[in-house]
Amino acid sequence: MGGKPKNTIPGAAVVVTGAAGHLGRQLAPLLKDFLLVAVDLVCPVLDHPWTQFCSADLSQPDSTELLAHLIRQNNVQVVIHLAFVLDPVRTGAIDEQRQWEINVRGTRHVLEAIERANRAGGQVRLFVYLSSVTAYGSELPTAVREDAPLGGHTFSYAMHKVETDLLCQEFHPRLPGCAVYILRAHIFLGPAIDNFILRAFRGQPSGRGWLARIVEKLGWRLPIILPRDQRYEGAFQFVHVEDVARLLQWLCHHYEPGRLVILNVQGKGKALTNSETAAIVGARLLRLPSYKLVEGIFWCLWWGGLSGVPPKALPYFTGSYIMNCDRLRGVLGPEYDRIIRYTSEEALRDAVSQKPMARAC
Repeated sequence: MGGKPKNTIPGAAVVVTGAAGHLGRQLAPLLKDFLLVAVDLVCPVLDHPWTQFCSADLSQPDSTELLAHLIRQNNVQVVIHLAFVLDPVRTGAIDEQRQWEINVRGTRHVLEAIERANRAGGQVRLFVYLSSVTAYGSELPTAVREDAPLGGHTFSYAMHKVETDLLCQEFHPRLPGCAVYILRAHIFLGPAIDNFILRAFRGQPSGRGWLARIVEKLGWRLPIILPRDQRYEGAFQFVHVEDVARLLQWLCHHYEPGRLVILNVQGKGKALTNSETAAIVGARLLRLPSYKLVEGIFWCLWWGGLSGVPPKALPYFTGSYIMNCDRLRGVLGPEYDRIIRYTSEEALRDAVSQKPMARAC
């Protein structure tokens, strides 16, 4: 499938939900073949010559009809669904029920909008959903393929990715003529990305309490705190946000009509352990005697407002989860090296290179 591009409809549009996020902003300049219909709560500044903005809370019941109308009105051919809560502190969605409403109910509303629009004469030919490696779980024995069971647990983001991933698969038969592509991407990084994962690697406070403000003002760097046991060393295969944007753009022109396709997406090269990650970013790795002790500290830092890392996400910092990307290589064919350009290490180095180094505390 790496050959001749599929034809796009002249004057067609693409809907991007969560367009104000970093990936949405990276993607926008690559979609200049389309009218870009940007859906988000806030109006993003996008590098695109022909943009229409729609302010919408996808968790609300009226969002289904709103999106269906946008699809019909603008000749939408492609819908790319990026809107999802990863960082509850940064987005202000601390309550887990609210996260579920945005993540799961919002995804259902997008799928229902496509179904409704296509039944009324719309022509959405491609729906792309950004799933996550966390949907597989946090303790993978080997590099998993796309047919591996989904075992995301504990952390609401991971559990919601399981639920929405399965929801997209369930809806596929209800979207006749529309291809559904599910991308199970690893943690994506880039120089302008700012979330609790990257802040933890950088040693920056990610909470919003007074203690976080003091630590930030003083420029102190926090250690990466993990259990001492070697089984908690972890293994991560990051992916650069620019590579994900290039892949999304490529799929807009190269997809198999009507098919359900699931693809693992991660950076090139070997996986990085926690020790290697700490060495690359120049962080101090603090090893404590037991998992329970680290878990207790995560809770204290969370409730104290110093850290925005949800304590339930700890298994995803101590666990190993890497994927087999042979299917992605096969789909992209000779285009693979042009689209997936960065190794995991290069993605991590690029993510931390533009942040000033502060003294350790």
